[in-house]
Amino acid sequence: MRATVFLIIICFVAYPFGIKYHELLCFRYSAFVDKMEWWRVITAMFIHANLLHLLGNMLFLFLFGKGLENKIGSFRLLLCFLTGGVVNFLSSYFFYNHNEPIVGASGAISTIIGLLMIYDPWKISFLLNLFPMPLGVAALTYMFLNVFLAHAQNKQNYEGLHTAYELHVMGFLVGIVFGIIWNKDWKKNLLICIISFIAFYVIIWAFIYYLKTI
Repeated sequence: MRATVFLIIICFVAYPFGIKYHELLCFRYSAFVDKMEWWRVITAMFIHANLLHLLGNMLFLFLFGKGLENKIGSFRLLLCFLTGGVVNFLSSYFFYNHNEPIVGASGAISTIIGLLMIYDPWKISFLLNLFPMPLGVAALTYMFLNVFLAHAQNKQNYEGLHTAYELHVMGFLVGIVFGIIWNKDWKKNLLICIISFIAFYVIIWAFIYYLKTI
């Protein structure tokens, strides 16, 4: 859990600097490519838009980071986090205005969630803050929810401060790729995730349908 705590400490220490030097530390694709301001792809991972953004991300990082670190070790956790964060920001090329500022560890944490799902699909999770469910179900639900919210946000042509739902999905996919590389049981575990996800919602639908017929 050492790397997880280390990342959390960095995010808390970096928070006031992110508020004061936001324009210098946030990720902008145009600045990264045109001005060669390479540090942005790293610093933007550790700064957050506001205190609520920071606390929410750190809670998820602690809950899922420590579980993953226990399975793959500190070095691989750091590699997973940093790679997911970098891919997350670079993939903004496909979704956002190239001058739009992006900050936060959400994409990197989504990578952790995707990888942990491949390692431990039956881990009981409170990811959705509703009720406990297997991580495979919760993680896939969370990702489909991000896809839906991204579509809804784009449909409204929403401008100003908003959540980068598309980048959460990209980070999650990076986590699955790491799982394919590192976990020899990835096919079985991914199949468990998909089947349990389908079964979970079939049971819920059947239960709701039954209640309506009473």
